[in-house]
This record gives sequence, structure tokens and C-alpha cells, in this order.
Amino acid sequence: MKMQLAPRWFRVSAVLAVSIALGLTVGCSRDPNKQKQKYLESGKRYAADNKLKEAAIQFSNALRVDHNFAAAHYELAKVYVKQGNMLPAYAELLRTVDLQSSNTQARIDLGNMLLAGRQPDRAAEQAKAVLAIDSNNADAYALLSSIAATKGDRAEALSQIQHALSIDPNRANFHTALGLLQASDPATEPAAEEQLNKAVSLDPKNATSHIALAALLERKGDLSGALQAMQAAVTADPKNVSARANLGHIYLRQGDKAKAEETFRQTADDLSDSPVGANLLESYYISTQQLDRAEPAYADLVAKHPKSTQLKLAYARILLMKKDVAKAKPIADDLEKTDAGDPDVAVLNAMLLLNDNKATEAFNLLQKSAKNNPENVQVKIWLGRAARMKGDQTVALQSFRDAVKLNPRNFQAQEGLAQAALDARDFGLLAQAAEAAIAINPQLANPYIWRGMSEGNQKQYDKTEADFKQAMKLDPKNALAPLSLAELRLTQKNIPEAKALLEQALTNDPNSARAMRLLVYTMLVEKQPAKAIDRIQQQIAKVPQNADMYTMLAELQLQTGDINAGTASAQKAMQLNPNNGAALMVYTRATLSHGDPAKAIDTWQQWLKTHPSDAQANTILGALEEARGDQGKAIDYYKAALKIQPEQPVAANNLAYLMVEGGQNTDVALSLAQIARRAMPDSPSTADTLAWVYYQKGNYTSARDLLEDAVKVSPNDAAVHYHLGMTYSKLSNTADAVNHLKKAVALAPNSQTSKDAEKALSSLS
Repeated sequence: MKMQLAPRWFRVSAVLAVSIALGLTVGCSRDPNKQKQKYLESGKRYAADNKLKEAAIQFSNALRVDHNFAAAHYELAKVYVKQGNMLPAYAELLRTVDLQSSNTQARIDLGNMLLAGRQPDRAAEQAKAVLAIDSNNADAYALLSSIAATKGDRAEALSQIQHALSIDPNRANFHTALGLLQASDPATEPAAEEQLNKAVSLDPKNATSHIALAALLERKGDLSGALQAMQAAVTADPKNVSARANLGHIYLRQGDKAKAEETFRQTADDLSDSPVGANLLESYYISTQQLDRAEPAYADLVAKHPKSTQLKLAYARILLMKKDVAKAKPIADDLEKTDAGDPDVAVLNAMLLLNDNKATEAFNLLQKSAKNNPENVQVKIWLGRAARMKGDQTVALQSFRDAVKLNPRNFQAQEGLAQAALDARDFGLLAQAAEAAIAINPQLANPYIWRGMSEGNQKQYDKTEADFKQAMKLDPKNALAPLSLAELRLTQKNIPEAKALLEQALTNDPNSARAMRLLVYTMLVEKQPAKAIDRIQQQIAKVPQNADMYTMLAELQLQTGDINAGTASAQKAMQLNPNNGAALMVYTRATLSHGDPAKAIDTWQQWLKTHPSDAQANTILGALEEARGDQGKAIDYYKAALKIQPEQPVAANNLAYLMVEGGQNTDVALSLAQIARRAMPDSPSTADTLAWVYYQKGNYTSARDLLEDAVKVSPNDAAVHYHLGMTYSKLSNTADAVNHLKKAVALAPNSQTSKDAEKALSSLS
């Protein structure tokens, strides 16, 4: 027994000894002031080495020890700024000045952030608070100068920056600010150059001063000096993306594409982990329409930097623009494994889904990403695009509004807002988006087209024409500009010029289905259907893979009675693009013309397998089953459509009618009929359905009013006459009742409507 106790006691004693030693150690390290200071100093060291993630962790650790530690809040704010996380940086700066009101540098930083966020008055409050603490704070006067410049008060801005320089004459950024103000007036431009040269001499590593000097020299026509200054900016701060971007753009303006490409490519290579670096090269290739050069360039960069998420994302986007989904998909799958939470990865996967016409899946993915990344502009933009494709105008409009609010200078956000405004026929909003887009980049053509459309809606045709022509001047290869001007000429009944403009649009974009459709329209107006068919066939020879052209050809062939040719063209369109719903619609008409509803039903059922969330497909299947006489299946399809899209008007209308005819719940039928009528207020069909529901509920006056309107629009509809006759009968207007019931019999002899009308007539006689 003793021999067993000895070692056990020894182990216990050893554990106790270690525990006591640890306890003493922990006791020393648990001094919260020492502990938070240790984290703070560690974070500063990481920040100095540009290890920002590690620095943020250490500053956060310090705040866990003491959540009121102002120094840690401030250091964390500076890290967030470097990372580009402005919202949390703003929150940390607010907390810093709240805890330590005497921290003048934090107030200056907060003021500059408020100014960047277009809140000059709140920024001025911070500058004044600093001056109340230190009346000779040069940074505060520099901030007041920037605020005055933002408000357009140049004299005040000059006065304040000169005051800042009188306090601290050796600050390079002050000389830069003064130089920029002086450069805005030709009279003081020579003094501006002197100030910028002074800034460069005081701080050769200040890239901003070099960039400002380069811009001034280029404006003077000193291209060599501008190039040298911008090269100096890159040397001064190799990680400054703005300097590299400006250098590349100077080469472009000088017509040296090779040097520009080299600059942008080197930027993507050197800053492989920077989204701006990767995107800069991508933007260059897109703007110069060199996607064929972009693909091998990004393939090389990704091979060189296999862990760079940003380069992979840019590479995948380039591949998608080239419609090379097969190559893009594996990259997206790889990123999903390594960076699933990255909002840019979510956007990439959404782009792939939209490419496959899976709008609902893309929408759901982006909604989740938007919830997790509420400040991400690209997520908002693509959510808007997915919502548009899905048919959800409300979410699309709100998403683009959110994107514009987050970044009013983002052209894609304004572009999306313009498209959503067009969808909603909101020409006031369209004008706002157009003006904002023109302010962002006055050299782009499309914003002038949007503004022209808005002006056209106001019948300001002179302004409309001027804007469309300006767009054509800015971008002679733009297809939308001549197309829009052609539409104006059509409203002016100028068919010859409209046709010439439409041909120009098709030259610029041979795949423009809208231009082709309008050109066909002009030929049909001129009663030349054969010529229209021939013109579409000519276009198909140029773009043999365009499903829309075959769809138009099929429509024309059906209109001219060539059912076999129309069927073949529709099948070709479906073969080229299995997701082309318009082609399937034309094919359906062709099969019904052949008297084969079963084939049409089978085709739509196949479509529904790959498009299970398509409300319209369920609606069409309901209509086809109803036409075939299977009301039970028709009702099921209509209900399925409304489950997907609760306000699908055709499904709501047809289901309401079947419910009333089948003696089902008239209150539900009334609600459905009202949905349909709201969506289609000019349709005689929705008027007839709602009227018939009112009739069943005994509201004969409302039924009569709707039916009288419907019969004016659709005077040869037997059902409308029958329902109006029955309604007049209930209102004791026998003469009109007989008249409309007889009309129903004459219009649809041997039909169920005719039999019902004859039966009603016999009861009236």
C-alpha cells in the first residue's frame, strides 16, 4: 500500500507546485492595465509591418480587457481605414472622441471622413472643436479649407489653407492643397506649379503631390513632365493604386497602349491581393475591347499567384464576358471552397446562375450576401440585376437606389437605376440617373440616350434629338443611339430615315433583336411581309447563332400562313437557346395551328422541369389544359403559378373565372379577379371576369358598367355579350338583354356559350 501511495502523492505534489507557480504567473499578467497596454503595443507593431488583420485582432483584444480604452479604439480605427472598412472606422473614431475629447488628431480624422461622406457641416464641427482645444492647429485650418472648397467658396478655402501654412510652412500636403486650389484658376496656375514643386521637394515620398503635379503639367501640355511626375508618384508609393492607374491613363492618352497595358499588368502583378489592382487591368481590357488579350494575361497572373482571390475573380469575370462558362465555372467552384463568405465570390456565382437563366437562385444567393454585406455596392447592383431578370421591379429599384446611396459616383449603380426607372416608366427618375451618370463620365454615350428618352417622354423632341446625336458622336459604334433616334423618327412618321438608322444600329450590333424587330415593323407597315422575311434571313446569315432572329422569322412565317416553316424556325431558335421562352411561345402557336395541343403541353412540361419557378409556364400550361377541356389540371397549374407569383394576372383572371363557373368560393374568386384587373386595367378579359364575379355575388350594376366597357373594346366576343345580356336581364332591361344574348348566339354558333344564351332567351320570351 505504501509503495502505491508514494508515487501518487509525488504526482499530486508536483501538480500543486506547478499550479502555484502558474497562479503566481497569471496573477502578475492579469493586471488589466498592463494587459491592455501589451495588446496595444503588439497591435502597433503589427500595424507598422502592415499586418493589418493581426493588428486588428490585438487592438480588439485590448478592448476586450477595457472596452473604454480610447487609444485602442483610435488605433483600430486607423487599421480599418487602411483596410478600406470605412463604416467600422467611422464608428471607432466616434467612440474615440467620445471617450477622449482632447484627441485632436482623432477629431481631424473624423472630420475628414465626414467630409468624404458629404457631411461638411458635421466635419466643420470637428475642426472647430479642435481649434477650441488648440487655436494653432494647422490640420484644423486645412480641414476648414477643404470644407470651404467642397462648398464652392474658393476664397475661403485659399484663406484657410494659407493660414495652415503660416502655422506649419513645411507640410507637403498643405502645399499640395494650395496648389490644387490655385490650379483651378488660370491666373494663378503658375503659382500652383510652384506650390506643387515645393510639396514634392518637402516630401518626395508623398504620392499625392506627384499626382497633382502630373495632372497640372499634362493640362499645360507638358506630357513628358507629366509622365515623369507620375512615374515619381509610383516610385514614391509603389502600393498607391491611384498613382499606377493615372500613369497607365497618361500612356493611354498619349496613344501608347503597350505601355498602358504593361503598367496595368504590373499593377495587378505587384498588388495581387488588392481588388483595385486586379480590377484596374480588367477595366483596361474591357474599355479597349481586348478580351482576347485579357484571357491569357489573367491565366498567367493566376498561375503566378495561385492564392490570389482577386485575380481569380477578375479572370472568371473576363471568361464570362467571353461566354466561356466552361472555364469560368471551375474557378468559381474553387473560390466557393476557399472564400465562400466573400461577397465578390457570391456575385461571381450569381453571374453564372444568371447566365443559365436561373434568376431566382441568383436572387436568393445575392439576398443572403446583401444581408451579410449591407455596404457592398456590387452585391446591391447584382441583386438589382437578378431582381430585374426575375421580374421583381420593386426589389430591383430598391437595390439600385441602395447602391447609388452607398456610392453616388458608381456608374454601374446609376446605370442599373436608369434601367429600373425605364422598367417602371419613371422618367423623372431616369432623368436623375442620366444626369448623375453624365457627371461621372461625360464621355460615355448611354447616359445621353437615357436623358433623351426622358426628354422624349416630355415631348421635348429637340432636346431628345440633340442628346441622341451627341451619343452617336461620342460613340459612333454604339447601337442603342441610332436605334433610339430611329424610334423618334418612327413617332415622327419619318419611315425612310428610321429605316436607315435601324440599319446603322444593326451594323453596329448585328445581334440587336430590337433593331431588327423595328425594321421588320417598318416593312410590315409598308405591306412587304416577304421583304421582311428576306431581311431577317439576311441577318441570320450574319449571326447564325442568334435565337432571337429565328424567333422573329418564325413569327413572320406563321403570320403569312407558312406553318411548317414557322415551326422549323421556332425549333431552331429553341435548339440555339433552350432557355428562350419567346421561341417556345411561337412554337406553341405553331403546334396549335397544326391542331396538336398535346405536343404543346408536352413541350411546356419539359420546360417546367428545368424552370420550376416559372409562373408564366404554369399559366400557359393552365390555359392549354383549359383549352383541351381538363379544367381540373388547368386549376392546378393556375394555383401553382400564383404560388410562385401571387399577382400573376392571367393565372389570377383565369382561375377566378373557373372558380365562378364551377360554383366555388366567390369571395376568393373576387379577390383573384381584382388582382387581375389591377394589373391589366384595359383588358376586356379581366373586365369580363370581374363582372361575372360581381354578377354571381348580385352586384349587377358594377357588372353592367364593366361589361359595357368590355363590349366596346371587344365587340365580337360572344362571352362578353352573353354576360352583358344576363346582367341586363337581372336589371330588368329585357330589350338590351335579348339584343346581347342574340348577338352571343350569332357570334359563337354551336358553342356552349351559344347554348347558354339560347336557353336564357327562351326564359325571357
